[in-house]
Amino acid sequence: MTWVVPLLSFAGALVGAAGAAWVALRGQRQDARGEWRERLDQAITLVTAETEAEQQIGDELLADLIESDLGSDEDRELARRIARIRLGQQITEGTTGRAEVDLALTAGDDGTTEQEEA
Repeated sequence: MTWVVPLLSFAGALVGAAGAAWVALRGQRQDARGEWRERLDQAITLVTAETEAEQQIGDELLADLIESDLGSDEDRELARRIARIRLGQQITEGTTGRAEVDLALTAGDDGTTEQEEA
């Protein structure tokens, strides 16, 4: 009978720790969804910006958000719908007079010459 009290104490501590861990993980998940929403707002701001470079950055951010597991399924579906609207705008506008901005290359680098690594 002397082992019952320590066993119940251990079980109670285990349940208490599990409850605290669950609350902490749930809070982290909610924080992550909040961060995802802030990034979605930034992506929307960028895809509606005046410059083509900002719009391309917004497109990339939107693509990353669609692939991110921080948002819920509904959140990612919203990002997909926004991306479809954006794609429809790009198709409608066409590419007349617009050069694609390649952010991977520095100014003056046409990508054909190998650069020495430092």
